[in-house]
Amino acid sequence: MKKILLLTASVIISSMSFAQKGTVLVGGNVEFKKNDNILILATSSATNGTSRSSELSPYVGYQFSEKLTAGATLSLISSKYENVRNVDYAGVGYITFETTSKGKDWVMGPFLRYTEKLSDIFSVFGQLEGLYMSGNRDLGTKTTYPPNYPGGVTHLTREETSFSGVRFRFFPAVFINVKKNFGLNLSIGGVEYQKYGQKDSDKKPSSFGLSFGKTASIGISKNF
Repeated sequence: MKKILLLTASVIISSMSFAQKGTVLVGGNVEFKKNDNILILATSSATNGTSRSSELSPYVGYQFSEKLTAGATLSLISSKYENVRNVDYAGVGYITFETTSKGKDWVMGPFLRYTEKLSDIFSVFGQLEGLYMSGNRDLGTKTTYPPNYPGGVTHLTREETSFSGVRFRFFPAVFINVKKNFGLNLSIGGVEYQKYGQKDSDKKPSSFGLSFGKTASIGISKNF
């Protein structure tokens, strides 16, 4: 964590110190992500899950050559996950497990962007990010039993957890120059790896995924 924070600070300071020799990039993105799945596990059970998240990310960087820009980004992510699993009980009804999760995450760290200019209007770029994550989750589970289940009553549980970790992400995007290096950034996903640890737990889960077609990101930026 300390290394990432120090690297982020050094990138910002360098950007401000050498802005006279190049251009300073200032911008921000709004990103929306969704994932829906219905998984039939067997004839006796089925799972239906949905997840939604939104991300607001301002950033600043220094373009030290025509194609390379280095900078730092800060993101606030809001997420919601819902999952419903139905399990057949002895052919007389289903036990239903409804799980919900709501979260707020802070993400910050450095980025490196490589840009290729296609025309005076269009450019394409790839951006690599190494980020520190911190957030919390509000987890809830509701269990509903069929009428003939012995002693079955609706059962509710709730748990709050916090976590921290790292996230590495690469995504391609298109820049549309509207006027004098002020324009729009458009992206539909990328490649992402993250690993995090929960507070008061030895577990450190990790995930790797492709979000092409599941993410829509739009932003504005300006080179000064």
